[in-house]
Amino acid sequence: MWLHSQDDEFRAKRDEILRLYYEMPADELIISVDEKPGIQALERRYADVPMKPGQPVRREFEYIRHGTLTLMGALDVRSGKAFGFLAPTTGGEVFVELLEHVSRCYPRRSRGHIVCDNQSSHDTDDVLDWLQDHPHWTIHFTPKHASWLNQIECFFSVLQRRVLARGSFASTDELAERIHRYLLWHNDQATPFRWSYRPKSWSAPAGLRAA
Repeated sequence: MWLHSQDDEFRAKRDEILRLYYEMPADELIISVDEKPGIQALERRYADVPMKPGQPVRREFEYIRHGTLTLMGALDVRSGKAFGFLAPTTGGEVFVELLEHVSRCYPRRSRGHIVCDNQSSHDTDDVLDWLQDHPHWTIHFTPKHASWLNQIECFFSVLQRRVLARGSFASTDELAERIHRYLLWHNDQATPFRWSYRPKSWSAPAGLRAA
């Protein structure tokens, strides 16, 4: 089940996302959003032993747990810049806050597209009400078990490797400060991800098909 999407509408939903990435006019926004929940503020009880020739970094397994945060993240697919906010938890109300945050970041743009997975908190009455109040935004859902089509997952993966996996954080405040610093660093030199997934079953325009 975890290897393949079992969504009966997989191809239609997949192609809808791919049309955004490959065919959408340049003046329309494409914003990829999702939550990264349960980010742990783990403090290593003992400092790492640095690497040296012939020996990798050595890390003691003991740690102190200082709580968790959720990153409500958004990625501008065209520019590669990431933004969002940290929250103590997630849910439908917090997701609407993320949508509102995205909208405030682009006050003068006429039309935009939001890519997200089909988690239950992304399809609530509050979300539908928000969309009615913001008709220039359209939400596009990835197929079930296919969140890899959502480009913010690429950013979350990079954040995990560069900041979280080997970090030591004495508090949730320190964890938040490190994440914010990384976002600033990332955006200072951001470039869009080079998206290359073009399945043979996707009917792309001739000029966009893989060679």
